Amino acid sequence: MTMTFRTVPPSFTTDFRIALDPLEYAEGIALLRSSKLEVFRLEFIFSFGLLQAPDIQTGQFLPRLLTLGTVERSAYDISEGFEKLGGFLDISMGLHRTTVTLHGLSRYFKEYLPLLADVLFHPTFPEHEIEIQRAQAYQNYLVDQQKTSFLANKVFKEAMYGKENLAGQASAPENIKQLDSRTLQEFHARTFLATPCDLYLCGYFSETDLQALIQLSAQFSKNNLLPTSDFPPISGPLDIRVEMEDSIQCSLIIGKRLFNRAHPDFLPFLLMNTLFGGYFGSRLMKNIREEKGLTYGISSSLASNGPDGVFSIRAEVNKEKLEQALEAIMAEKELLFSTPVDQAELTTVKNYIKGNILSGTNTIFDMMDKHKAIRYEALPSDFYESMSSRIDQVSPEEIMRMARTWLNNFSTVIAG
Repeated sequence: MTMTFRTVPPSFTTDFRIALDPLEYAEGIALLRSSKLEVFRLEFIFSFGLLQAPDIQTGQFLPRLLTLGTVERSAYDISEGFEKLGGFLDISMGLHRTTVTLHGLSRYFKEYLPLLADVLFHPTFPEHEIEIQRAQAYQNYLVDQQKTSFLANKVFKEAMYGKENLAGQASAPENIKQLDSRTLQEFHARTFLATPCDLYLCGYFSETDLQALIQLSAQFSKNNLLPTSDFPPISGPLDIRVEMEDSIQCSLIIGKRLFNRAHPDFLPFLLMNTLFGGYFGSRLMKNIREEKGLTYGISSSLASNGPDGVFSIRAEVNKEKLEQALEAIMAEKELLFSTPVDQAELTTVKNYIKGNILSGTNTIFDMMDKHKAIRYEALPSDFYESMSSRIDQVSPEEIMRMARTWLNNFSTVIAG
């Protein structure tokens, strides 16, 4: 019998390589096979997004209204049809792409497809369902506008992309009231019915399942591409204060437009940001939450957004402590400018990031996501394979260079 010595920790290594299994292709459909579990994920990724919508409300509501009625099925029929087969359908529209995702049980693969085709090709956008969505959205708006975080996010988005561009807009009561079935039908006709899509299938599926999907895929347009909308230019830093007299706290967002994951500085910036405010042990959390008690939570992040990304520092702060919190944030930023990070602290951050990366490779769905990221974010083909070694190469001096180069010219939005 083998004895387990629980006082001796298991050996471990922080060096790793993520080797992505190559994709197979069948009639243009990207495939990753696995027989470990009898489940699958099917994705249709269309080459249009919110920036191609005629207005903000049509772009935001089209995905949710697709499943609320077709020529042959009511909203209940559609919902019940997927649920009784153990499936889940999600439709989301980003700025540049729209994704239809079906998670399901492999044994019912072919039974999902008629339902899916009906939703994508034959929605009717019933007026009574639109009215329900209008009423819900209006009530949600009335509740949200009382929240400092909602107003800060709205104003920060406008500051980043401008009020005139759909990327910087949010729905308001006057927009919601203008939502109508005819505009939705017209937008659907020139997008879902006339725009090519990429198909990604991963998990467990049979050859007959694949052939059924190939037949469905033949119904999609192969030629028409919507014109690419101009992404708004980066504007200068702004300082905006939204007063809410009855609020005892305020929401603070400090940030700027930066770059996406294809930029050569992305990985060293990721390390710098994680150390600064990107995890629970970050400097902002230790200083402003734990030592000074100025906020329950504070964080910083870089979110990729198509051709660029947005860096932001976010916190909820008592109004009376706002200036103290701002001074503390700037002090931590200046410290990164002037003092090289201790090697032990940097090693902790590197190991934390590596652990997060590895935890995102547990399933075949995770692996497919990485293939999609390489394609749609224009990443180098060895981006994931070389991540560990590139992270190891980041030095304290490079952390300082990242801070000096990029942590400047911020816009500041305070609501409260």
